[in-house]
Amino acid sequence: MIRVADVAGGMRNAIAHASRAAISRRAIPAWVAAAALTVLLVVVIASGGLETDEVAPTPLGAGEEVRMPLYSITVLDAQLTDEVEDQSLSADSGETLVLVSMRMENLTDRPIGVGRSADQIASRLIHVDESLLSLSAAPSADSNGVWRNDGSAGSVILQPDVPSEVTIAWTAPEDAFADGLISLDVYDAVETRGRILLSADQISWQRGDLAARITVDTEERE
Repeated sequence: MIRVADVAGGMRNAIAHASRAAISRRAIPAWVAAAALTVLLVVVIASGGLETDEVAPTPLGAGEEVRMPLYSITVLDAQLTDEVEDQSLSADSGETLVLVSMRMENLTDRPIGVGRSADQIASRLIHVDESLLSLSAAPSADSNGVWRNDGSAGSVILQPDVPSEVTIAWTAPEDAFADGLISLDVYDAVETRGRILLSADQISWQRGDLAARITVDTEERE
């Protein structure tokens, strides 16, 4: 019959043996190696060595196209102004309107809206948090208008494979672009679908990787 005392004694002997082995001379190299590895790991973590490198966006200028799976965009022009009379837009004190004219193309097989949902697709290009188009270095900028450059009225709906020239307006602090340079961040779109029965056919474009940063000098147009 195995007694509890015998079991306890055996465990104490095993622990003592392990302790003696751990502090024996033969174990010293292993302890030194472990300590060195720990120090190296701490240094790597502190220097950001384990962080995933972010892919830098492609720097582009006016007239250069960004083409992605779901849409493409080419910035044509940009300007800073206080008012767009025919769109009933005006900047408040301490703010400026940033107007970016661009050619956009819907590369999907269904219509999409710019600034609104269309055909059960929420493109999220503007007017939302984590939008696909945003002004770089101006996090407080709000998109507040979009219209076609040909003067046609109504919501801007992009038909599949039909390029359209549109202008998007943002409101930003008036000192955000003191050097006259406007940069538009263009994000890839990740398509997600509804996950419940009633909205399984709803599609939303979510912000993916930062694909490009398009910079335009507004002073060159003067």
